[in-house]
Amino acid sequence: MYIQIIGASVNAAVIAYHLADVGHKIFWQPQDEALLLKLQQRQIIFDDVDLTMAVNRQLESSQIAVDQCGLSDVKVCILALAYEQYGCFEQQDFSRQFKQFDLVINYSHLALGKTEELKLLIANPNVVYIPDFLQEGNLLRSFLTPNLIIGCESGIQIKLLVQEIFRPIFPLLTQYNFMSVRAAEFTKLSISGFLATKVSFMNDLSNAAEALGVDIEEVRVAMSTDTRIGKQYLYPGCGFGGGNLTRDVLTLKEVVQETGSVNGLLDKIWDINEYQKEIIFRKLWTLFDCQLKDKVIAFWGAAFKPNTNSLAQAPILNILEACWAQGAITQVHDPRALENLRQHYPDQPLLVLCDHQYQAVENADALCLVTEWKQYWSPDYIELRQKMKRLNLIDGRNIYNPQYVKQQGFHYLGIGR
Repeated sequence: MYIQIIGASVNAAVIAYHLADVGHKIFWQPQDEALLLKLQQRQIIFDDVDLTMAVNRQLESSQIAVDQCGLSDVKVCILALAYEQYGCFEQQDFSRQFKQFDLVINYSHLALGKTEELKLLIANPNVVYIPDFLQEGNLLRSFLTPNLIIGCESGIQIKLLVQEIFRPIFPLLTQYNFMSVRAAEFTKLSISGFLATKVSFMNDLSNAAEALGVDIEEVRVAMSTDTRIGKQYLYPGCGFGGGNLTRDVLTLKEVVQETGSVNGLLDKIWDINEYQKEIIFRKLWTLFDCQLKDKVIAFWGAAFKPNTNSLAQAPILNILEACWAQGAITQVHDPRALENLRQHYPDQPLLVLCDHQYQAVENADALCLVTEWKQYWSPDYIELRQKMKRLNLIDGRNIYNPQYVKQQGFHYLGIGR
């Protein structure tokens, strides 16, 4: 099938690859000069090597063609606009452009109600909405959800067309969950809100466990064996970040408030997360008896999660600013996010960016693990002992064995442990 994709979002790249990979011919119009140039020159896109290689394979085989309008035979269009593209998109005249399509799929990460706006904007009644559940650092695999949620208020022919497009990826009829557009948009926000709830719940429990002398890791493992709960998003730590999840939670908060609900659960979830982002700083504050001036604090990890360079709502930002306010010197290593950190704080004299993880710990009074990159999971304790001034290790993601760390001569502090 010939399919046109419009947009410069990561959603566009992921869905273009997956549909091309099963035989569809994709005509991708990013409508973004910088992304178009990267695609034409086969450069890294969205800071994701796996995604780049996957898309490049489809470009080389001509299953994906970029910056080309489709033929008259193209009857399906997918809108996968970047968040910042939507404003410009609204200003354009689409009175003719979208009439040729039998189906328009909104696969953009936009707010509640935007699909209905798009339907009016492009003057095409057959607009369906498919929410994305893509995870940064796991883009290609996270597209392959067990089921496909589709907001569709058109007739059976449109539903059959949607199923035919995705049939090679979702072959079972039971994998298609059709509902109203508004319900699908609200489902997207609700799932993000529930995941954020699980994280904040565990973070809240971890603080209580620490006060009670209970290891939250033992509690987490036991809880995860209950099939009603599951093991996903049960890991306590120093707070969640990321542009998509935090945007969804804030949007859901606004939507719920606009309905007149005053229960405040989502407000509490957000407040817990913001509080948790500074837990590493509070541990440092206590560890050094409120005297952080001129202390050298090493940080492993800056990105909000592994396998990305994004600092969107990342806990490291709260931690660093709190440390600087007390005059602490911060030495940071991250495999991919250092340039973004440099751009975020271009003139901060107390920030030292380190290209090597053990360079960051030189003369350090404490080492703080913020992002659980795989290369941090098995430290060279001999090198740490040689380079650090004081052997303090704060484990912001509970990836280390406290007993083993203590056996290596370190003072260990975890989250809820």
